[in-house]
Amino acid sequence: MALAAASPHAPRAAAPSASCIEPAQPAWIDYADKWVPFRGLFFHPGLAVTLAHTAPAADARSGGAQVAYWVMSLKAVVGSPSHPANPSSVSTAAARLAAAAVKVTNCSTPVVALNELHGARLRTPWSRSNTQYRTNVLELVRALAERGTQPHLLISEGGSTLGAAGDWWRTVAATATIVREVYMPAPALDVLGASGATIYLRFQLRRAVRNFTTIGIPSSRVGLALGFHSGRGGRNSLGAARWLGVVKREGLAARLVASELALDSVWSWGWASFAGAPRDPAKADAACVYLWARNPSLCDAPSVAGMGFDRSRVQPAEEAGRGNVRLRVLSARHPVWLEVRAAAKLAARVAYVQQRTAGGWTSLRRVILAPFHPQRLRVSLPNGPHVLRLSVAAESAPRGTAFSTGPVAVRVH
Repeated sequence: MALAAASPHAPRAAAPSASCIEPAQPAWIDYADKWVPFRGLFFHPGLAVTLAHTAPAADARSGGAQVAYWVMSLKAVVGSPSHPANPSSVSTAAARLAAAAVKVTNCSTPVVALNELHGARLRTPWSRSNTQYRTNVLELVRALAERGTQPHLLISEGGSTLGAAGDWWRTVAATATIVREVYMPAPALDVLGASGATIYLRFQLRRAVRNFTTIGIPSSRVGLALGFHSGRGGRNSLGAARWLGVVKREGLAARLVASELALDSVWSWGWASFAGAPRDPAKADAACVYLWARNPSLCDAPSVAGMGFDRSRVQPAEEAGRGNVRLRVLSARHPVWLEVRAAAKLAARVAYVQQRTAGGWTSLRRVILAPFHPQRLRVSLPNGPHVLRLSVAAESAPRGTAFSTGPVAVRVH
């Protein structure tokens, strides 16, 4: 770790610390089980780790780290969308997991990571088997919460939230935190350059969160997970120096978005070296850079990364979000063409093109705001005068109240 001149990874002195994950927005939680060769890097005061085994958990607590419990295979407990587990087994499994979580973490109200939900994107109506699978998952998180744990449900893709599916997610969020994995291939980020990659990362992270905050789930019940594994969705053969630059940008982008939206937690995955996997000598250095991006006192990344490492933590500026959206008429000929422009901070907010009528404002078209290019929309209106506006719907996050543009008059012909 940082602060020691002899070694950038030199450990800090341990300090007494409660083993439970302390409430924070966000809590930063790193996977550091026995398969992570350099796991000691995370076993220090001010850090939190997730794992499933008692020996490394004891080491983590001795070092002063907070500990969460990691369930590697949710499938083994609740089954899959095509082959759900027998529902009668879920309650027993919840009791077993809760007891194991308390034992491993030495915390009476442990955070429990459930890795991971399958079929999040499936729309309703669900098949009979998927309906039972989702019922099993819901029963599990409820049973875990009743036993005093804090379940965190990881998902690897955006969730379908239309109709009854949205009700399911809102019910889950009543007792669990939804953690969206956002794993992006490093080569694709690298070619965007430092500024472009940062802007794109923010967009993807905000979009992942707003999958849920725009349907009424509080941002305090949403988390993010970043992937720093060696293969697809991670380093993916990118050169070490460029990889460390990508890791820095991921950490800084997550730090900004998590603070902006007051998220529950940010998790990191990919530090393990599992049997049979190719060796990646840059993993420990990447972990140091990631810690440094969160807080420079956590690790001396400039020393670890070497002379070519960009030490700047300055990030591209952004316009304010609220109110920074514009509606413009491109053509008043039938059908009407409109243009919508929105600030980056409004990425993935839901908006509606509305028309003023005698009874008030009526929505004509739903729009998901996108920041990179103007969005062009076609709206069918009869000939004659009309007054339009764009109304941005509320989301369950800080500064998430609804607002609208000023009225725009158009005479269709």
